[in-house]
Amino acid sequence: MKIKKLLCATLLAVAFTSCGDDDSNVNNLIESLDNGAVVQVTDTNSNTLFSDNLEGALNTTLEYRDSQNGSLLDTMDVFVTFIDNSEDAGDSSNAIVDQEVLLSTIQNDAFNPGENNFPVFNLLVNTEDFLVITNNTLEGIEPGDLFVIRLELTLTDGRVFSSNNIGNNGGLSSDFIININVL
Repeated sequence: MKIKKLLCATLLAVAFTSCGDDDSNVNNLIESLDNGAVVQVTDTNSNTLFSDNLEGALNTTLEYRDSQNGSLLDTMDVFVTFIDNSEDAGDSSNAIVDQEVLLSTIQNDAFNPGENNFPVFNLLVNTEDFLVITNNTLEGIEPGDLFVIRLELTLTDGRVFSSNNIGNNGGLSSDFIININVL
């Protein structure tokens, strides 16, 4: 509790001593604030793969948001990681396991205006896509295995946002990671 009081007192002292007669310091601070971007799952039609057939898929709608109503997006990279949670079953010996691989890069023009006037994209990845990108086969996946999608946003100014640098985002959830279970 003493630390909080000391921190508050220090911040107040700095605020009072750094402000002049005009509000130029505050205006400069506001203008220099850096804004990020988030992607949020708004609808999921399918999020399951099956170990005995190719009919499963990830079929989800993603909504992109930034401080400029979606205009800062340049690309969205889609990465896949295969996690073999059933090492004693199946034959994933040739598969890329626990290593992230780039599935695709989606350009900003592939996004369309959504219900909330933010850009949306329908991400569809079928079982065969997951298997090919991870050098796996249907015989190499078993119930309990997991495919992980990681999304990475690159903005027009070169900044990159993903699961490794999300912070306070005004209450929005950031769905940079999507887990797809194998049944």
